[in-house]
Amino acid sequence: MPFADDLLEQAYDLAQKEPANPKQASLRRAVSTAYYALFHLLIDEAVSKWAVERHRSILARTFEHSKMKGICDDVLKTVKSGGSVLPELNTVAHNFIQLQEHRHTADYDNSKQWSRTDVLNVLTLATDAFTAWRAISAQDAAQDYLLQLFLPKLSKQ
Repeated sequence: MPFADDLLEQAYDLAQKEPANPKQASLRRAVSTAYYALFHLLIDEAVSKWAVERHRSILARTFEHSKMKGICDDVLKTVKSGGSVLPELNTVAHNFIQLQEHRHTADYDNSKQWSRTDVLNVLTLATDAFTAWRAISAQDAAQDYLLQLFLPKLSKQ
């Protein structure tokens, strides 16, 4: 099973770890892990296309969280302005941003008390993004999106 899938499975395991009275640590780690599952899914999809296998792990390290969020913001702005974007790509971009925000809350805001329901709703965002991605991953628009996630801004041709 690919690493990203393992992470998503682990997020669900953490969310269900304590049947009664789940620990905040388990719930918070589940949220954080769900974000990293999508983060690594997109990176793995991009670097798997690189011809020189020994370069893939180096290439994977070039992806930046804020850059990826910015590209996702661009996708959402395109949709908002009436531009054409695959609905599944919109889902991936939207859910990536939401998951990143939830991860920041889970990792850094100790005043937030997470319920299992809250966490399962977050995990659904990740699952929906995985499903949407897999539906479009071979399409040109999806491959262009992957390229944008780590390259400097490209001018439109």
